[in-house]
Amino acid sequence: MFNTISATERFTAIPAKIWLTLACVTLVLGSLVAYVSDIYRSNLHREINRDTAYELSANASALTAAIQSRLLLTNGVQAFVVNELTHAGAISQPRFRTFAENFMNHIPGIRNLSIYPDGIAQFVYPYEGNENIMGLDVFHHEDPEVRDNAERARQSGEMTILGPRVLTQNGLGLLSRQAIFRNGHFWGFVSVVLDIAPMLQEANLYNGDKGIDFAIKGNSLRLMGDPDLFAEAAVVKTIKIGDGVWEMAAVPNREKLESVAFKVRVFQSICGGSLLLVIYFLYVQLTQKARLQQLVTERTHNLEIANEKLEATFEQLTEAAYRDAVTGLHNRTYFNEQLVEKIEQCRLAGETLALLYLDLDHFKMINDTLGHIHGDMMLKETGERLAELSLPEAEISRIGGDEFTIIIPRIENMDQIRRIAHQVQELFQSPFILRGAEHFMTTSIGVALFPLHAQDSASLIRNADLAMYRAKDEGKNQFRVYDVTLNPNAEETIEIKNSLRVALANDEFIVYYQPQIAVDTGQVVGLEALVRWVHPTRGLIPPNDFIPIAEETGLIVPIGERILQLVCNQSRAWQDAGFPPIRIAVNLSARQFAQKDLSQRISSIVGKHRLDPQYIELEITESLVMKEGMQPALHSLREKGFTISIDDFGTQYSSLNYLKLLPVDKIKIDRSFVKGIARDRKDEAIIVAMLLIASRLNLTVIAEGVETVEQLSFLQQNNCHEIQGFIFHKPKPAEQITELLASQSHRKGTVS
Repeated sequence: MFNTISATERFTAIPAKIWLTLACVTLVLGSLVAYVSDIYRSNLHREINRDTAYELSANASALTAAIQSRLLLTNGVQAFVVNELTHAGAISQPRFRTFAENFMNHIPGIRNLSIYPDGIAQFVYPYEGNENIMGLDVFHHEDPEVRDNAERARQSGEMTILGPRVLTQNGLGLLSRQAIFRNGHFWGFVSVVLDIAPMLQEANLYNGDKGIDFAIKGNSLRLMGDPDLFAEAAVVKTIKIGDGVWEMAAVPNREKLESVAFKVRVFQSICGGSLLLVIYFLYVQLTQKARLQQLVTERTHNLEIANEKLEATFEQLTEAAYRDAVTGLHNRTYFNEQLVEKIEQCRLAGETLALLYLDLDHFKMINDTLGHIHGDMMLKETGERLAELSLPEAEISRIGGDEFTIIIPRIENMDQIRRIAHQVQELFQSPFILRGAEHFMTTSIGVALFPLHAQDSASLIRNADLAMYRAKDEGKNQFRVYDVTLNPNAEETIEIKNSLRVALANDEFIVYYQPQIAVDTGQVVGLEALVRWVHPTRGLIPPNDFIPIAEETGLIVPIGERILQLVCNQSRAWQDAGFPPIRIAVNLSARQFAQKDLSQRISSIVGKHRLDPQYIELEITESLVMKEGMQPALHSLREKGFTISIDDFGTQYSSLNYLKLLPVDKIKIDRSFVKGIARDRKDEAIIVAMLLIASRLNLTVIAEGVETVEQLSFLQQNNCHEIQGFIFHKPKPAEQITELLASQSHRKGTVS
């Protein structure tokens, strides 16, 4: 039974010093929150007071500008009067009315304009509503303030301002007055009465969106706002208008102050919540120390377990990275690292190391015939047999394809190497059982020694590879030790094999096209795509020098796919340039046909270039047609609209039944038969037979390698459909084919 403690018991079991600590922390932090809240509140108030002062100053400047701009009108009226007196000798009512209308229509807030010759009002605009002004004598006005203002204007000669005051037409206004003198003698006044309300509006003082309440008084007369603001105002601004002084007061309005209070409440709530969290976490910290210690122990244990699993996973990944998935042997990565390490160990110890380079003989034929699955089964069993070798210090690896290596340190003499090589060859004496049938396999072995044949790993691998190729050249199922007299062709083969991958990555492959000519019209009706390798240092490498090596290494698959892409690019370019679609023949290898998704891959490439499949002709060799399992892929491609042709027809021991059963559209007479025309009656008879069979099966026939007039004439007489050869055209780059197609299109256009 486990002892259980209730929540109440846990609560009462908390030591008093913990409660005391919590209380002290709460008091200190609470006081701190209150202090910080006061500072925050003060800062907010200072901020809004600063904003209020800024707005008040801006509005005061705007109001002063609005008043001053209108007071300048007085100078304008003065100029009008002086001009009229100077040029006309008197002022006419029509001209005054026209002048005043222009002012009044363009500037808001003008109550009236008036002219007082000798201080008596004789001109006023507008007249309506201001009739009582006419005839008014300002020097004998009943209002002493008006009399004083008039006398002051006459004595000073300067503009005087009266107001603000309540206007007789209602509302608050300002009156500006300017004396006019003629030849040093007083002539009279001009006067402008301004309405204060539009000037306040122009100064944006009625806009309540700023969160500020304004109040203004001038000469103790309230102009706007609550006069009580002057008693409580945070900010007061004084502006001088003429002889008078105006005061402006501004305070944050209620909404502004409430927003400050809300921010303070939110701040206090956050601080209060944070305080509660701190107290809670402190409580947990103080009361669960033992539990935390236990958690630390558990986590430490879990981390140790996780680290152990991580190390195990890392070891598994490292092992997987160094293992070949097919054979279970070490892979190329492991081999390269081990070879460098073993060479360095032997260098320090002054010992000899042997590298055996194995290549299975005729593996490509079995792989292509039976398929990759059975090829992998043979590789797997080869790895199992090699692993049975009694070589304790040896490192056995599969480095790719059908190539294997064995690193053997501490070699004492050549007899030891011969014994090991014979042991390896004996492993292949018994047959491999694939699909219920026995298949025999041999291996060619090349040997290179450190330090006798090379001082570093790369050179040692190269020399062992060269020795292996010598063993193959001498009949296979051999082993040879490297020497400096090895066949230079083998070295070139290795160089080509190593350069092919770089060529793929650097787009060094290009396509030449050889035209195919219709016998009856002489027109170009098709092209055969022929791959060329433009090596950066060796120039143009013929296909015969690299295609067999590409087939052997499997690189023919990506090379073939790249060539198809280049052909589709060019075909699309020709059609976009306005040329009619033209059929282009592309060769497919046995390695490509080993791909299960070959039909889908070809269709995808052609589809991406928006090409009609009927203009892509897929050429396959006669030997490939005879292989079991090829028919489904051919049928799939034919159903998708591609043209299927058999290359080198008649060179293999094929059954004519294949022509009936397979979806073949075209056969190509091999150049070996064409060369016999006019020389060998048997070759001529075979060609005639091919043409007759093709005619009965409704197949198109093309002859390749046609070079002489005699060959052309014979093929024409026997109804061969198409010709391909030097007699018409050699293979050409795309640019020259473009010129050829353009020339042919021009001739057709001329004829039509």
